[in-house]
Amino acid sequence: MLSISESKVLPSSCKNFAVGFSHSDKPFMAGVEAAKDGLEALSIKEVSFAIVVISRNYEYKKVIEGIKQILPHTPLIVIFQDNIITYELASNKGIAIAMFGKDIKVSYYLAKGFSLSSKKAFKDAFSEILNEPKAYKNDMLLFLIPGSIPLAGQNSVLSIEEIKDKFNFIVGGVIGKLNSVEYQTFIVEDKAYTDHAIILRIQTNDNIAVSQSYGFHPVRPFVITSAKGDIIVSLDDQSAFYALMNTLSKKGIDDGQLKDPVKAQKVLSNYQFAIADKSRPGLFKSLVPLAITEKGIRVNSFVNENSTIWLMEFSKEEIFEGVDKMSTRILNSLKSMSGGIIFENVVRRILLGDEDYVKEKKIIWDNLRVPFLVIETIEEIVYSENLYGGSHSGSILSAFYE
Repeated sequence: MLSISESKVLPSSCKNFAVGFSHSDKPFMAGVEAAKDGLEALSIKEVSFAIVVISRNYEYKKVIEGIKQILPHTPLIVIFQDNIITYELASNKGIAIAMFGKDIKVSYYLAKGFSLSSKKAFKDAFSEILNEPKAYKNDMLLFLIPGSIPLAGQNSVLSIEEIKDKFNFIVGGVIGKLNSVEYQTFIVEDKAYTDHAIILRIQTNDNIAVSQSYGFHPVRPFVITSAKGDIIVSLDDQSAFYALMNTLSKKGIDDGQLKDPVKAQKVLSNYQFAIADKSRPGLFKSLVPLAITEKGIRVNSFVNENSTIWLMEFSKEEIFEGVDKMSTRILNSLKSMSGGIIFENVVRRILLGDEDYVKEKKIIWDNLRVPFLVIETIEEIVYSENLYGGSHSGSILSAFYE
């Protein structure tokens, strides 16, 4: 367990959003303590909705019983993660609960049978959502998507694109494991689902701020001259494999490392790609290279020919600088702040290591001084003014509330 903030937020200091935590060994008491902890921070002790994150070493039903002891009428959803990260600490054991106050209306919807047909799952869910009129100034959709199909984020975006203009903000992430496909269990109102995506509609008359950061250093640009789906076949009219190899050789990486699948994956973990938004200079979409062979480079997104793509290298200093700017943008966007949710790609934790991962969160805490909950993702989804809309990977994405 690694500490992030030096203290809790003050009691009753949060208007619309709070975060509670417990690492009690007893699951029922962990639920009680986490709920009490979050409730104490809210200025008005009414909770409209809760997102609960439970580490995998708890009996979740008893945790929910404990939460319901304190919040008997609050609807909630539960997700499971290997790590629990809040504004207070990072731990591989614990219960965290994000609470929305009474001035934020939260409704949940299920995109059922996601792995069978993500398109149909979202179409049915969106039909239900759009049948309910907008009731507040700000209208946000928050997606929790299981990594149960390849390119889950990219496939989701194909459907989200159709309704994105009807909402002020869209944020979310794919929960799963990098470079593998597996079902995820979500708990919704005491029922377990293993093949549904969850959509939260969050409405409020108060302001919301959404921001994103990457933190990889640009090495050089290429033009994708041939591509098939999620495979980059050629860059600058030469084999993508050899184009990348020629660039990385200048950094001391030989072709033997790229030709060995195990070594190649280790090398590639230090790099990502960024595609420029042609219509809005300065905005980028991040992609993670998953595998490389002489046939091409496989990434976790569909790619288009004639796109400019930058090779980006991991930079600890630029990650720190990026989250500093991201949190400053949030601070400057809101007159006051209760707290927020952060979606962060797991590759960042892997590359930073535990100590610097905590340092990154301390930068956010030092700038904002409000509670936040981190949800670890393998893809991040965002649609917001001044951000590249779509599916990203390797980024940190945040949504904070007044």
